[in-house]
Amino acid sequence: MNNPRARLGILLIGIVALSGIVAVAGSPAPLGLIIDPTPDPLSVNIWTNKTSYVIGENATIFFSVSQPAYVYIYDIQPDGIVRLIFPNAYSQGNYVSAGTHSLPDGLYKFRIAEPTGVEQLQIIASPIPLGLEMPYGEPFPMVGSSPGAAAGDIQAQIMGIIPEPNYVTAWTSFTIIAHYTPPTPTPPSTPPSYYPWNPFYPHPPFFGFPGGSWYWDGSEWQFGVPSNGWYWYWGADGSWHFKIRICFGCN
Repeated sequence: MNNPRARLGILLIGIVALSGIVAVAGSPAPLGLIIDPTPDPLSVNIWTNKTSYVIGENATIFFSVSQPAYVYIYDIQPDGIVRLIFPNAYSQGNYVSAGTHSLPDGLYKFRIAEPTGVEQLQIIASPIPLGLEMPYGEPFPMVGSSPGAAAGDIQAQIMGIIPEPNYVTAWTSFTIIAHYTPPTPTPPSTPPSYYPWNPFYPHPPFFGFPGGSWYWDGSEWQFGVPSNGWYWYWGADGSWHFKIRICFGCN
C-alpha cells in the first residue's frame, strides 16, 4: 500500500505513548537486502515482542548491539515493499549505545496493518555512519518495491562511503493474520454416563436448567456448568442436550 502514512506491514497511527512488552525469540534469516561481512567484534540482534500479530495490534521491536553503533532497520512487508523504519521521521538519532533497545522510542506507535503474511525485519549496524538515512517525506521512507530492487541501492550507498565493508546484519520475521480464530473444542462423541446405584453421581431425571449438567475438563467429566466452553445437560424431555457457553471477559 503506497499511502504515505501506511507502512509495509506496520502502520504509524499517530502521536501516542507506547509502553514496553516482554520479548520473545526471533526467527531464521530470510534472503537479506545485502551480504553480511560479519566483522569482529561488533555483533547485532533483532526480535519482536510477538511472533504473530492480528491486524490492528501494536508491535514492539527490540534490538541489541555489542558496542556503540549506527543502526538502520528495514521492514520487508509481505507484498515485498521495503521501507526504512529506523531512523524515521519521529526518531532520527540512530547512533546507539551498546546493549538492548526498543522501538518505538518516542511518542508514536507501530500498528499492524495489511497485507497479511510473513513480514521481515533486517537490521544493519556499523561503528561508522553508512549514509543510509533518507528524506522524511513520509514517516517511514520507501526504499524499493521489492527486496531485490532495494538491495542494489543500499549496497551502492554503503560501498560509496566505505569501500571496505564494515557492518553486520541480522534478521527476524513475524506473521500477520487477519483475525484470531480460537481452536474448536472436540467433545466426546457420547454424553456422560450416569450411575443410579452410585450416591456420588447424580442421575436422571434432571429436570430444568442447568440440572444435571456435565462438562469435560480435558481428563474427566465434571458436574456443573463451565465458565466457558461446551457441556451436556439433562433436559425436561428426558434426554441429553449439548450446549456451548461463551463468556467474554471471564477468567
